[in-house]
Amino acid sequence: MTIKAILFDKDGTLFHYAATWGAWARSTLMHLTDGDADLARRMGWEVGYRWDSDDFVSGSPIVHGEAEEINRIWQASLPGLSVEEINRVALHYIHNTAAAPVGDLNAILGGLVDAGFVLGVATNDFEEGAHKQLGDHCASGHFAFIAGYDSGYGAKPEPGQILGFADHVGIDAMAVAMVGDSTHDLHAAARANVGLKVGVLTGPAVEADIADAADVVLPDISHLERYLAQLA
Repeated sequence: MTIKAILFDKDGTLFHYAATWGAWARSTLMHLTDGDADLARRMGWEVGYRWDSDDFVSGSPIVHGEAEEINRIWQASLPGLSVEEINRVALHYIHNTAAAPVGDLNAILGGLVDAGFVLGVATNDFEEGAHKQLGDHCASGHFAFIAGYDSGYGAKPEPGQILGFADHVGIDAMAVAMVGDSTHDLHAAARANVGLKVGVLTGPAVEADIADAADVVLPDISHLERYLAQLA
């Protein structure tokens, strides 16, 4: 079946992962711990954030999990704070951390729209955070669908967001290409039975981590339009 629509993961796909979320993790942890760097470093490690190198280990809950999971892990080290209070701090820094795009998003996404593709975003971040980060780069207008883990479709690696996108734009899932940087994205794509599973290398994963789950692995999303044109 011809690919008619493209669903993007957000972090590690549209935005460089470590450059965006390392800054967020450091700011959030220093706030939550009242500046206790030792406690912040330990809490970072609990969710796979390496304080000293400002990056993430493979399998980090920040990379693969839902925001609520991270909040609950941190709450165990902060008994004086509720999960809801931690969530408010996390959201504050999402709103105040500049996301680092993988390239000129308007040029890349605009080219795909001009080529006739319908675009969407499926992220395990908050939907609100996705709208904010995309809006900061004036890129949200390219998307017909933006869903987070809290949008009512579930979270990846379950297929609900992908199936919700297909239903929203009125096409069969086999006409969707799912683009992501992690096995969560690609396993969700397989469960939704999409037509094309595309891995990219702008997140923490290396090619060997995702190659088996993808139909193709590209360096970044700027290569996508040319690749899809070759399939037509």
